[in-house]
Amino acid sequence: MQAVMYERFGDDSVLSLRETGIPLPARGEVQVRVRMASLNPVDFKLRSGILRMIGRPKRPAITGKDFAGEISALGADVRGYTLGQRVFGSVDPMGGQGSCAQFVALSTDLIAPTPEDLSDEAAASLPVASGTALQALTDLARLQAGQAVLISGASGAVGASAVQIARSLGARITGVCSTANVDYVRSLGAERVIDYSTEDWLQPGQHFDVVFDAAAAASFTQARPLLATAGIYINTMPRAALYWAALVARATTRQRCVPFLLKTDTALLARLAQLAAERIIVPHIQEIVDLTEVAAAQRHMQHGKVHGKLCVRVHA
Repeated sequence: MQAVMYERFGDDSVLSLRETGIPLPARGEVQVRVRMASLNPVDFKLRSGILRMIGRPKRPAITGKDFAGEISALGADVRGYTLGQRVFGSVDPMGGQGSCAQFVALSTDLIAPTPEDLSDEAAASLPVASGTALQALTDLARLQAGQAVLISGASGAVGASAVQIARSLGARITGVCSTANVDYVRSLGAERVIDYSTEDWLQPGQHFDVVFDAAAAASFTQARPLLATAGIYINTMPRAALYWAALVARATTRQRCVPFLLKTDTALLARLAQLAAERIIVPHIQEIVDLTEVAAAQRHMQHGKVHGKLCVRVHA
């Protein structure tokens, strides 16, 4: 099969389209014929090696995590799924597998059925980006109606999902984005939008129950003055300093600092599928590229030139 792979850590030049073996499903796994993949910042962060403190993918590795397609083979003891069934999910990349490939083989714990009326590109856009927003705001922050939330990177894939989820919960939303995306973020449901190029978003003049730093643009020290007495700060880029800040905050204040790590499973994917089917979450897809264009697409993403999702069409 064809796949976009890398053998060493580095910039996008280490990626190349290659022929490799088709993965076979083990016990409790399914093989999925990938129709659409989507790209996330975690893809180039893993490829570049900057997430080595979390883990290093076995190499040669296939890039990408999120996908949608249909089941092409069933491993032993698989129940509840059938050949040809449409599914979506997210690959664990540490074993070297990735979604920018014609096939993946993975546990049924990492997939869910694709709703009938949901396109493959929309389904493939959900797991990492919308999953991060959903898990952060509902499972960690337990955001409630009437609470105030500030979302940095509100025009990006994670941030836009967060605005939509917060709106559905009845929260009061302040979004942070660039000038070009102010109207877009407001259309998603933010009642106030801060243009970071003309205003210091770290001095908004109010306190928030939740600061969701989807852009990982601040530190806990910078965010603390924005938090309510028992507010929570969630950062999507775990760093050693952030873990230390979390320990200190827990010991010295009612405020909380949370370095976020996504935990993907079938239950989370099913929640995302329901929200997408109800059009509570509507992914904004900027562009669909081919496997031959993945390296360039990751480069554009790394340089901050993508707002929304980049998807990858995988041909037979």
